[in-house]
Amino acid sequence: MASDFSWLMGLSARSVVAPAGHGKTELLARAAAQGQRTLILTHTHAGVHAIAARIRRMGIAKDSVTIDTIASWASRYAYAFPKLSGNPPRNPKGAEWNQVYQGALNVLSSPITWRIVQASYDRAFIDEYQDCEGFQHAIAVTLSRIIPTLVFGDPMQGIFEFVETKINWGERVIPDFPVAAELEEPHRWSTSNPALGKWIADTRNRLIAGQPVDLRQGPITYLQTDNAFDMGLFFDGFDDREGSTAAIHCRRKICDSLASATRGAFQAIEEIAAARLMAFAAQWDASLASRQKIEALRSLLGDTMHRNLAQLTVPDSLYEIDARRQAAWNALIDTGSAQSGSDVISHERGHPLSRTFRGELLNDAKRALIELACGRSESLTQACQHARHRLSHTGRPPIKRVISTPLLLKGLEFDHVLVPDATHFLTERFAAAKLFYVAISRARHSLSIASSNPILLFPRPTL
Repeated sequence: MASDFSWLMGLSARSVVAPAGHGKTELLARAAAQGQRTLILTHTHAGVHAIAARIRRMGIAKDSVTIDTIASWASRYAYAFPKLSGNPPRNPKGAEWNQVYQGALNVLSSPITWRIVQASYDRAFIDEYQDCEGFQHAIAVTLSRIIPTLVFGDPMQGIFEFVETKINWGERVIPDFPVAAELEEPHRWSTSNPALGKWIADTRNRLIAGQPVDLRQGPITYLQTDNAFDMGLFFDGFDDREGSTAAIHCRRKICDSLASATRGAFQAIEEIAAARLMAFAAQWDASLASRQKIEALRSLLGDTMHRNLAQLTVPDSLYEIDARRQAAWNALIDTGSAQSGSDVISHERGHPLSRTFRGELLNDAKRALIELACGRSESLTQACQHARHRLSHTGRPPIKRVISTPLLLKGLEFDHVLVPDATHFLTERFAAAKLFYVAISRARHSLSIASSNPILLFPRPTL
């Protein structure tokens, strides 16, 4: 059905259920290419980039489609009519976004705005709808009364159940946007591993029905182990894996520990809030002496890299390398400057015996120190905030081997996926079956799962 998009064109106020890897992005792009002015909204800047990249590859004219996040699009309307919107706060944080969304709703309720929207777009598509919150849903419903609007999503990927304002697909979405169709072809695996795609689709159905999943069946690699940190999963067949690899665990701290245990073979990636980065920045900014800044930096380095003292061969120039590294530390002692801090990171990370396992965190810290040194920020905290804001808009550069959570990897795909200690998914308080489905559906070519029990039985998910 995904290859034939003509059925979309006459629909409005309907939903399309799109399981992972079933051609939703392609369908959106092809529908947007039909010569009408299309508005496509999604939740993250990474989602915006993914849709925009697909549209560029298809050669679709830029002026025929507008792609934006729901938050950004709503805020533009709210700020364009401050009196009508109630003058919501600029640069909102947390719950302040509700004021922005309410302001947008106020604006969209005006007949004048209806004419503006109708003059700008012929239809709207809203992607990743399972991630919508209450105010965003209200905006979608209001928009559907102005122009034809379709929403796309997968209730089995609605893993933000811990957020109280998230809407329930069955209770809120279907009454306002009845299901028009469910995509059925697992396109992600059609050329890479059709058998794996079928197994993941079948597993999705089993999870929805609350039926057990037998890891010994299907085209996956099952590793029987009672050790949650069994490195065999990571390194057996390591040299044979071509392309990208992701190891997925629900607990962020365990992701860091696993990355550390691989000695830098895999990189742990950071959450957008970047708690460890901001803690380093706060400690640096509060330092009254160079000694305190050194303590902050040493602590950060200890959380991001190892020194491989067991390496048997070292370069002949190690003495000179160590001398330059020590000179950078001495400069930090003498000056306490952000530039010296940046130099220390460069020398420590570039040391031939160093193995970095949280490179993204270290890179952000270095960039923020440079920004502070150049006078582009008033504090390291501000510089770090700028660094994370840029990342949320530009996305992460490709990393060959990562360890992260389903929350951070949702929407991405990898050639190979590793799931260490699969039984830990059963202990998740929210969305256990959904988290497992998101994890396994990231894999394109191969899926390897370690577990103490070959049979997993999840509570039936709420859809």
